[in-house]
Amino acid sequence: MLRFIAVHPVVFSEQQLQPLTTEQLPQGVTWHSTFCAFADDKSFCHWNAPTKQTLLDLFAKYEIPYEAVYEVRLFDPAIGRLEPQPSADSVAQAV
Repeated sequence: MLRFIAVHPVVFSEQQLQPLTTEQLPQGVTWHSTFCAFADDKSFCHWNAPTKQTLLDLFAKYEIPYEAVYEVRLFDPAIGRLEPQPSADSVAQAV
């Protein structure tokens, strides 16, 4: 599964985010967390999804504004390594 960080040009309130926690997400999509930068009016959301387009479609469906969506890999300081690059087969199976 691919990992993404979405940058949003707004700070979401708990009241805006809570209803989304009960929504049925598309197959293979997981919303892990949202970081809110109140002083800068930005939010950063951590997602797993089969494709970037899957997230863009989800944002369009719920009218969620975004500035950018980046495919990222996690560096784990506890082991001193980047997580493995997902194989094409593992991404295809998630779709």
